[in-house]
Amino acid sequence: MKMNADRHWLKKQAALEDGGFVSVGGFISTIEDATEESVSTTAKPLKHAFVRLVQLKRRERALTLEDLAHGADVDLAELIRMEGDEHHVPTLLTVDRIAAFFKLPKRPLMALAGLLKVKDAQFQEAALRFAARSEPVEKLTREEHRALEEYVKFLCDR
Repeated sequence: MKMNADRHWLKKQAALEDGGFVSVGGFISTIEDATEESVSTTAKPLKHAFVRLVQLKRRERALTLEDLAHGADVDLAELIRMEGDEHHVPTLLTVDRIAAFFKLPKRPLMALAGLLKVKDAQFQEAALRFAARSEPVEKLTREEHRALEEYVKFLCDR
């Protein structure tokens, strides 16, 4: 089977997809003229929101990574890469099974994981807010505070 690689046709098909999620059979990256900067401004925060969502859902149920891997029937090494490597894009099957396990909608999860291109500005904004708010806020230890003050002083003296 030969794939239709006509850019205009692909862009037209992408525009027809619903909900602001663009997949065009997974080949959207071949028709995008995005620079590294534009990719990094949306992809990384969305991926961070995906990872934090999975971590918090896992913690909500008091699951270890191993428990999640077993319960969702996904590869443990894939989960470890997903949480530890910001450049790792999980497989479609992994995201599908995680979505089913946590009873979350697949398409938004796929978009967060970097498997679909997101055109919806509200979706992106909500993901950014979630990523920013979901990081734990802890008081600094005395040692951390002392190290921070020393380093800021060093930076200011430059």
